[in-house]
Amino acid sequence: MKIFYTSGMYLLLSLGSQAAIAQHLFGNPNCIDWPKLTALEKTTWLNAYLVPLNLTNVSRKKPKIDKFSQLPSLDSAVLHVDLYCSSNSDAFASVGAIQFLDELTSASP
Repeated sequence: MKIFYTSGMYLLLSLGSQAAIAQHLFGNPNCIDWPKLTALEKTTWLNAYLVPLNLTNVSRKKPKIDKFSQLPSLDSAVLHVDLYCSSNSDAFASVGAIQFLDELTSASP
């Protein structure tokens, strides 16, 4: 019984910490919290946020060349959102991410 209780506690604790991490990664971080995220968390969040947005064409014209999918990494997106958030502490990271995508796709080839 003690083994089950101990392993059950570890399971609950690990699930709780995963939920806390998921909240940061898949919510909409505000710019005050953005600098607190690790580079991996920022990249993961941007990937999860921008890939579907790039595919759905909700608020912009879809370019003939998909520059987003041709990016070698999301480092430029992370830098863009870092700079956006450092100047807009009362905003959300999603606004900087959308600006990045719009600037990337509106630039000439």
